[in-house]
Amino acid sequence: MIRIVKPARVPKILLTKGAEQTREDCTAYDNSPADYDSGARKFDSDRKIYADKRVKNTLLRTQHNKCCYCESELSPTSYGVVEHYRPKGSVRQAPGHPAEFPGYYWLAYDWSNLLVSCEVCNTSYKGILFPLVDHETRARSHHDQLDLEQPLFINPAIDNPRDHIRFRGESPEQRSEVGRKTIKLLGLRSSRLEEARRQRLAELKRLRDFVALLKDSTDLKIQNQVKQTQDFLASAILPQAKYSSMAQDFLQSNG
Repeated sequence: MIRIVKPARVPKILLTKGAEQTREDCTAYDNSPADYDSGARKFDSDRKIYADKRVKNTLLRTQHNKCCYCESELSPTSYGVVEHYRPKGSVRQAPGHPAEFPGYYWLAYDWSNLLVSCEVCNTSYKGILFPLVDHETRARSHHDQLDLEQPLFINPAIDNPRDHIRFRGESPEQRSEVGRKTIKLLGLRSSRLEEARRQRLAELKRLRDFVALLKDSTDLKIQNQVKQTQDFLASAILPQAKYSSMAQDFLQSNG
């Protein structure tokens, strides 16, 4: 997981149609709070607004076409889904706990709450999970204060994930309780992910060993190949590279 720096300019549709729908939803809640709190009535969030192509494409560019959580590349056949950091329709404190309503409906079109994740992270793991240090501080409506919450999931658009998670080989290791919860509940140690990271790590190891073996060669052709390899390794830790957080820990610890 890497830090995501969103552009300050909010996609227009969120400021127009999104803001209008948010006002309507907040009014609807105020007219029937008990019904929404019980789940008898639910908000029908409009994905044509929050997942509009202008919103999604901006997020994809910002995230270097990678999942906001597992950092896997999003391919043409796995284009990713617009993810609500704070779930919009209902919320669950922990796996197996009952769903609580109405969710963070007032953030359904909020730029600060939107990311793009792969389908596996979105559907198989995160879903409506949103654990807090103190469940009692959860904001239940647009009248409550979000800043009283202490989320146990990393928000890569606000937090620096590397304050909470580092890598030993292909495996993520916690540096905080937030990191531990994020790794566990988002499946960041799944066999699928570890195999993909292992393959990337093997590639980096081969290239590092090539440089170490031949860096002192006086052959100009070999020197050129070494320089190209060093440039590639330097690029492997950049945000746009595959599993760049893992690469950073590997290359910095191994020289």
